[in-house]
Amino acid sequence: MSKIFNDPIHGTIMLDPLLVKIIDTPQFQRLRNIKQLGGCYFVYPSAAHNRFEHSIGTCFLASKLAHQLKEPLDQDIERLEKHEETKTYAKKLEKAKMTPNDLLCIEIAGLCHDIGHGPYSHLFDRLFNKAMQKKDPSTVAWKHEDVSSKMIDHMIATNEDLKDAFVKKFDKDWENRKEFIKDLIEGNKEKPKIKKERYYMYEIVANKRNEIDVDKMDYFARDCHGLGMKSNFDHLRYISQCRVMFTSDKPDETTIAVRDKEEHNLYELFHTRIGLFRRAYYHKVTKAIEIMFTDVLVEANDHLLFKNNSGKTVKMSEAWEHPEVYEKLTDSVFDEILMKEDSEQLEIAKKLINNVYKRNLYSLVVETSPVIKIKNQKERMEKRLIHKTGLNEDDFSVQKVTYSYGMGRNNPIDSVYFYTKYNDTKCFKKKRKPSLFLPQRFQEETLRVYSKNDKNDEKFEVLKEETAKCLITVKLKSAIDSEHQENAASKRKLNADGKSGPSKPINKKSR
Repeated sequence: MSKIFNDPIHGTIMLDPLLVKIIDTPQFQRLRNIKQLGGCYFVYPSAAHNRFEHSIGTCFLASKLAHQLKEPLDQDIERLEKHEETKTYAKKLEKAKMTPNDLLCIEIAGLCHDIGHGPYSHLFDRLFNKAMQKKDPSTVAWKHEDVSSKMIDHMIATNEDLKDAFVKKFDKDWENRKEFIKDLIEGNKEKPKIKKERYYMYEIVANKRNEIDVDKMDYFARDCHGLGMKSNFDHLRYISQCRVMFTSDKPDETTIAVRDKEEHNLYELFHTRIGLFRRAYYHKVTKAIEIMFTDVLVEANDHLLFKNNSGKTVKMSEAWEHPEVYEKLTDSVFDEILMKEDSEQLEIAKKLINNVYKRNLYSLVVETSPVIKIKNQKERMEKRLIHKTGLNEDDFSVQKVTYSYGMGRNNPIDSVYFYTKYNDTKCFKKKRKPSLFLPQRFQEETLRVYSKNDKNDEKFEVLKEETAKCLITVKLKSAIDSEHQENAASKRKLNADGKSGPSKPINKKSR
């Protein structure tokens, strides 16, 4: 039986019975206890939303976009078949048609794409994982998408009624459909068996082509709502202008193309992204709290242990390989640490948690000026500070902060295919920006140094003094790196335009 959800972002949402069965499992319900924005909640008190509601919202938008693509596609095929000059293109589009089961799999992918998140979301799979790799080089790097795939297998295997529902819905093809769902979550369309005319389906939930997908559309709107910020990107308008088309440069591949007039709307999407990173995700206090919580998990890793199905003891850093353990990990692990009364080994972890609650946070000592790209400067600064001050990594943390439009130094809109009102059988990439007001650069990086000692501590002053000296070197080196990178980029552009050769000298008087 279908179920209705009332959502503050999308309004009334009606979901298929199979989606409801997924939601009503312990593996999905745990998302109620995982904060969407991690440490942001301690900076913005209203940012209390969880991965649970975001997953349902992403499922809704995945369904909306998939239906929007399917209906015009069916209409285009019917219309183009009537004319001799477009019959060939109609036959190509016929291979790209979406079945009702395809639609349902896309909705399931949207629903389950974040089922692999751990405590405080990206704090666990990024910061904690990297910190453990530094402490123990044998630690394996992993992403939450990897765990989502494992959790889907585990969820179906441990919920008999859900497995029966999958078999009933997809019949003998249910295991292939499960793999299809996993590939949709990863945006993985490069497998040999995947037909190129179906590529567009892999751009709905996780778009690796240009980073424009329903996951971002939901969390931008939802995060802005929770943070009390505004977003000028209209995701419903964007979805309404999408259609399935074969790409101009790879005629056998399909993509999601959008009307040319939507270009400004897309810039608003990425402008919103940058604003959220600057004001919330990478807020200096948010990062201080997340570094402290990362240190909590590292301190507790050897002492907060779990048993897997075989009776083997598993650490938090190993839990991603054991879904039956991983499903127990939510934001509540911090409360669990505090409740371990007889464990002396957890005293440091408990103190750090209480310091966050009391607002005794790591202090930002310095942040460098933004440059296009910082290469190895984080590691160099760490080594220099350790060498010059006699401090160690328990005294400070150097963080590299990257702001971008989602594709490094590239403009993601350069990878978007557009179509015009007067030609809906050919799509193209824009060769120039539609306005002078749009950004010229799409990534910048800074370094931040946080002190883990109290401001009255002598170590804090030592760190502050040496950081000021170190900063001069870093600024100079970063500026040189940036200049070299810009010059190299200019040369590449000239070569691509067929205008390679020595540039003309600048007339100093004209400047």
